[in-house]
Amino acid sequence: MRATVIWQRAAPLVIGVLAAGCDPKVDRVPEAGAPAASTEPGSAPSPPREKIALLDRVSSCEVRHRGFLLDLGGAPAHARRGFRAEPAEDVVDAEREGATVARIGVPRVSYEVPLDEPQEETEVSLRLRPGTARSVTATLGERRLGTLRLTAGETRTVAFPVLKAVLAAGRHTLNLSFAGRARGSTEPLAEVDWVRLGPPDASLAAYSAPTLRDLIADAVLDGAPRRALALRAPASIRCRLVVAPGTKLESDVGFWGDGRGALDVRVLSDGESPTVLAERKVTGGPGATWTPLSIDLADHASRTVAIELRATETTKGGRVLFGDPVLTRTSEVSAIPEASTVVLFVSAGTDRKSVPPWGSHAGQSTLSELARGAAVFSHYRAPTTVPAAVVASLITGEPPHVHALEDPAARLPKAARTLGELLKEASGRTGMFTAVPATSAAFGFDAGWDRFVQVSPVQDVEATQPILAAARWLDDELKQGDTGRRLLVIHARGAHPPWDVSREEAALLAPEEYGGPLEPRRGGVALARLRTQRRGLKKLGDDDWARLRALTQAALSKQDVALGQLISVLKKKGVWDSTLFVFVGDVAPGEAPDTPFDPAGELAEERLEVPLLIKFPGGKFAGKELQTPATAVDVGATVLRALKLQGGTTGSDLFAVADGVEPVAGRGLVAALGDRYATRLGPWLLRGTLTKVPTLCQLDVDPACVNDVFAQKPIAGWAAWQWTFDAFTTNAARRVAPREPASIDPDTGAALTVWGDI
Repeated sequence: MRATVIWQRAAPLVIGVLAAGCDPKVDRVPEAGAPAASTEPGSAPSPPREKIALLDRVSSCEVRHRGFLLDLGGAPAHARRGFRAEPAEDVVDAEREGATVARIGVPRVSYEVPLDEPQEETEVSLRLRPGTARSVTATLGERRLGTLRLTAGETRTVAFPVLKAVLAAGRHTLNLSFAGRARGSTEPLAEVDWVRLGPPDASLAAYSAPTLRDLIADAVLDGAPRRALALRAPASIRCRLVVAPGTKLESDVGFWGDGRGALDVRVLSDGESPTVLAERKVTGGPGATWTPLSIDLADHASRTVAIELRATETTKGGRVLFGDPVLTRTSEVSAIPEASTVVLFVSAGTDRKSVPPWGSHAGQSTLSELARGAAVFSHYRAPTTVPAAVVASLITGEPPHVHALEDPAARLPKAARTLGELLKEASGRTGMFTAVPATSAAFGFDAGWDRFVQVSPVQDVEATQPILAAARWLDDELKQGDTGRRLLVIHARGAHPPWDVSREEAALLAPEEYGGPLEPRRGGVALARLRTQRRGLKKLGDDDWARLRALTQAALSKQDVALGQLISVLKKKGVWDSTLFVFVGDVAPGEAPDTPFDPAGELAEERLEVPLLIKFPGGKFAGKELQTPATAVDVGATVLRALKLQGGTTGSDLFAVADGVEPVAGRGLVAALGDRYATRLGPWLLRGTLTKVPTLCQLDVDPACVNDVFAQKPIAGWAAWQWTFDAFTTNAARRVAPREPASIDPDTGAALTVWGDI
């Protein structure tokens, strides 16, 4: 076993999607000026509003004040340090004299600077307090800006010579190199408060940077308090987001202090000139008041943009105020109906092209009927390419890096609370039936069920056996007449080898007179052998792929009959209408030239995009196709809410999604494997490895993702990176337990061998 693929793949860690945990907090509040709910006869409650407070997002937005400003010593700087996922030990966040600072412990630090617009002349300035360093040198990309001598113990603002060359829009790397520390010293080289990259500033000595602590203030105008963004001109905040349909930007604006000011709100898009959405003049002094501002963002719906709040003019000592700025949308959504029974049917190794409604309906009449009566989620995406990690997310409602099953050799820890355990605590009944070795007892999936059944592919039984066993269990449960809640989870063999096809049946499949390595019983073994060969040799030919597709369709057709018998039990017992039925894939097999069914394959879209059909109680949204992003934690959250259980999942309720409720500021889906990631943000796909520059492509115009446009599309690219950074860091902070290695007994090892994982 030690030489097998499963142990070779044990080292990488997998971090899943951050569902709502990465989203800014969303509140539902009554419309402004309307009562929360009237109790008088005949009155109707006001429609709820979703809102996101922009002040809660400031740390992930960009501050501009006479150029690009990076406030060190906190989250904004962490996301700009060379595409890392977590704060590095060589730079420590600290405080000095009420300000956050970065305590530098290494000779060289780098920060990524995204520019949305070209810059004619550039000056790099910073405020720092030298430690043991005697000088600091700055370079911008390959351009050396100069060296400044430092005086220990003296906090001051310094600037490098002006770079008299045009900086193009896109990514630029600022490197700061400190020199002069004595050998063996462990004292910090310097403490840096902030860094500014912008046009030359003649008043540098008097420059006061608007750091995060300065930007947000509790302001009172005309006796009305507001939590406000306070800006001195010329300054702005740029927040990147995907605008949901129906979204508005709302704020109360005013002026703090004597004098007057001017402000505007702009929207910036890659490759387009900025668009001014609103302009206002504001006046301070004793009679200063708040002025409401409401901007409809309909013209920018479903686009990745940057919303910019700007102070364009301020008299000395005053500040423009954006009071309680929010993104808001009015929406009416009904709660998901309570389900008496929930069935979660996970089909292993199944991609969309092999099942209805995306693929052929031939031989899959049950699934075709289910698709007509279910909501179809065409933008559903798995959080990783490790199948067991996907199933763990489905049954816990948490991303892989939170529930800690992250690679093919790990197990689900007991600290990861499953939906089955939560339902049992609420006196419900639960069962899990698996035909997949990776979700067997050896990998921790047996904990917390009233009935747990695992069927090894080594056993000489049909692939339909676990499905039929689950149907019998459900039939017995419903015979008792108990009106309680039930949860049934099935991890079926699906399209994965070994295929339940006889030699006689295989002889009739395409292509004729096939003589390649793929045969029903040992297909997984053959594919595992191909994966261990040298890269240039591990390739299936056209005939092999044709036979593989024929075998998967034949296997799925047989399981479709068993699926029909399972649904028939629910209908005969009269509970089908009140059942939440979910059909979902774990990880798709992949496409040529890669070898399919890799237990931890590359983060390619053809592996991550799998089917999701949900038949809601009462048949709500039957046949409706949804284009809203969704992932495994959302399925867990939907099951939790349908069963009226209390849990800590961060997923979104897919019933609400089907009802038209999309995240107000958009949503990124982050799939990861070890230090690699693939983030979808609308049509954009950001791929990369931590600490390295990622690539960006636009899938609706470049489906093969051939052209890297990260440098040319700074708004979309950095929006996707911010989602990625937040996913890694937030999920790591919520992790429930350390990684637990699976203990592989001989029977499990044999099952994994036949399955093709080792």
